[in-house]
Amino acid sequence: MNKIKRRYLIPALLLIAAAVGITVVNLYFSSADVLVYMYHSVREDPVNPEDADLSVRPEEFEKQLAFFAGDKRETIFASELADIDKGGKYLLITFDDGYEDNYTEVYPLLKKYNCKATIFMITSLIDKEGYLSAEQIREMTESGLVSVQSHTVSHDPLALGDKEYEDVDYEMRKSKLTLEAISGKAVDSVALPNGSYDPVVLDIAGNYYDIIFSGTSLRPDNSDLLDVQRTGIYRHHSTWDVKAMTNYRGLYTLKRIVQKYIGPK
Repeated sequence: MNKIKRRYLIPALLLIAAAVGITVVNLYFSSADVLVYMYHSVREDPVNPEDADLSVRPEEFEKQLAFFAGDKRETIFASELADIDKGGKYLLITFDDGYEDNYTEVYPLLKKYNCKATIFMITSLIDKEGYLSAEQIREMTESGLVSVQSHTVSHDPLALGDKEYEDVDYEMRKSKLTLEAISGKAVDSVALPNGSYDPVVLDIAGNYYDIIFSGTSLRPDNSDLLDVQRTGIYRHHSTWDVKAMTNYRGLYTLKRIVQKYIGPK
């Protein structure tokens, strides 16, 4: 028994040392100047049981928003990424798809905590059951707390091979025009759906938008506004997770290592 314990002692110590090292480094570089978080739905009962992780519970979301409001970061819109001060601390809260609960659950809390958010809307779903209406979009964008930007027309994969060049161009152009007509405000940002894109898709999007949100990453760089990465926040994330990801990413990294190699996920 002692031999077995000794056999795993060194690997265990090395793992702990690596985790501590990651933690120390991440604590030293406590957080990026700009954090970009991606939500979808906020509701108790998931929109789709198969995608339950996309629906953050309202109670947890309010705790997270209260934390954001008390943090030293300024919440900004997607369009403001191009004009931020280099020495500042910022948080961009985004929502994908345009679920109706973004109005019924999220919007009241944004007003309560005076936080900004950007909603990336699938324009073909406007006024459809379970999604935002044109009237709701107008009300929120006029509040000064919500910006509604493009998530394309159909939410289909965009990489060439999935779509033709002309179809991608249509997805970019039509969604922009539709949202600008509804809100009366500039639509200068797009979130590419499903992580499906290639250099040509980025080039087409760049013809219509100043800022392109392309994929996801736990610790993005985001120095390139035409290829911005976001960090996803899901139902399985606790408020502690969100706090750790915001200010002490090393602690969150350590937790994930422990979950992967030692305990349950």
